[in-house]
Amino acid sequence: MSSILCVCGAVLVEDVTEEGVKPVGGASIIPFRRTTDYVMCAQCLRSYDVRSLIAQATGREIIENLEWLADRQAGVEPED
Repeated sequence: MSSILCVCGAVLVEDVTEEGVKPVGGASIIPFRRTTDYVMCAQCLRSYDVRSLIAQATGREIIENLEWLADRQAGVEPED
């Protein structure tokens, strides 16, 4: 998996799936079902919503999973 890095250089997440995002050091997955869901950098305390994570992400699979989470959050039906 490619890491998603904060602008300060710290790693933000351990895993990204269609279920959600597991932040570094976090015990649970953040599903990004609400607009108030976010990941916070442990180093500089900058917060990232799902769209901000997409902007920081590298790797096709990670970006696709984040886009799916963002669409679900916005109430967009997935394409078949």
